[in-house]
Amino acid sequence: MSTTNDPESPVVDSSRTLEKLSHWIALGEIDSAILLEGLAYWRGLCRERKFPSRHDVMPRGLVGLLRHTTLLRVIEGGQDYEFRVVGDAYVMAHGTSFQGRRWSETEKLSSGYHATIKSTYDRVVRKGEPLATRGWIDRGDRDSELIYSEYLFLPLGEDDRTVDHILVFAVYVPRQHLANLLKAKNLR
Repeated sequence: MSTTNDPESPVVDSSRTLEKLSHWIALGEIDSAILLEGLAYWRGLCRERKFPSRHDVMPRGLVGLLRHTTLLRVIEGGQDYEFRVVGDAYVMAHGTSFQGRRWSETEKLSSGYHATIKSTYDRVVRKGEPLATRGWIDRGDRDSELIYSEYLFLPLGEDDRTVDHILVFAVYVPRQHLANLLKAKNLR
């Protein structure tokens, strides 16, 4: 598994083991069919623009993707983010729904995860470009609660300069099921 060699990549606590790390990946490294479908949907909405507007995203276009979808509203250029839509997969992986809440309210749940994802949101807003990540999220202190994930963060905005929403597609695999998925992938 290769990683992007980006100096802006999130700083990760070195006391954590390598398997728990999350890192940015190139869009061509996305493994999840769901994320690839989400990327194709987003690209189809772009037409001649750098990124589509929030109003271009319609629920009927997200059939089959909604449970893996999160929509964030950008507040004051990225000072904070509001969860507007939160799919079932996100709720199950994180153990709670953040719908209607601000990102700043979630820090007490997991400060390391909070800082890493915030830097990812900020980068999407600043650069106006898609970004993908892969790695582990931790719902608690027990290893059994580690969940493998892939995320795709996609900018939305009324013009090609200002990102006012972020469309996120994500897949989560509990650690105990990952070995079977990796084995199946290697048999192809």
